[in-house]
Amino acid sequence: MKREYKIMMFCMVVILAACDVFLLYAYRQNKIRTNILQAENESLIKEMSRIGYLYEFEHLLKASKNKTVFRLQNELHPLNNCKVYTGSDSTQLKSLDFLAKEPKLIFGSSQNMCSPCIYAVLDELKKEFPDFEKNEHILFVADVEQRLKNNYYGKKTLSFRHRRDSDVPYLFVLENDMMIKLLFLADKTSPELTQAYLSAVKKRYPKIAQQHVK
Repeated sequence: MKREYKIMMFCMVVILAACDVFLLYAYRQNKIRTNILQAENESLIKEMSRIGYLYEFEHLLKASKNKTVFRLQNELHPLNNCKVYTGSDSTQLKSLDFLAKEPKLIFGSSQNMCSPCIYAVLDELKKEFPDFEKNEHILFVADVEQRLKNNYYGKKTLSFRHRRDSDVPYLFVLENDMMIKLLFLADKTSPELTQAYLSAVKKRYPKIAQQHVK
């Protein structure tokens, strides 16, 4: 009887030891699988991040190309036959050359552009030209509702009967030769470029910074 009891106890010890070994093996295997899954997850996150970066880079590259094409198409484009009106009265058309006897800085926008993009340019304009709202050498071209044209960000708008569209705010200088010069397309993520552009315009065309006195 004692011999059978000893055999049974030995078998139980062996079984328990085997269970411990199996559990230890299972734990290690599970840990290995967890580490593999974690490594794969981290690799997937890195790959998604890389793809996101490439997508963003592609988007920025496309936007840059579009801006370049727009500048090439419009730089030195003549506006001598252009008819415009100020404010909301579209019946009072006049030739744009009447307004360009002295250099003018033209700021173009539309209600379809993102408001932060417009604000970004306005902020820089007001820094370089504190008299922005009253300065008659700075003209605001805006494709907006008629009710807004008499006071759009503090200025009467200038409306072209035949305008050239852009999906971002733009700036250019107009002189008496009636050609678009120094065309600049603004980028709200790089306000320092807008500031540099306005500073260059201010130095090259000091009259724009001088408030006209009637």
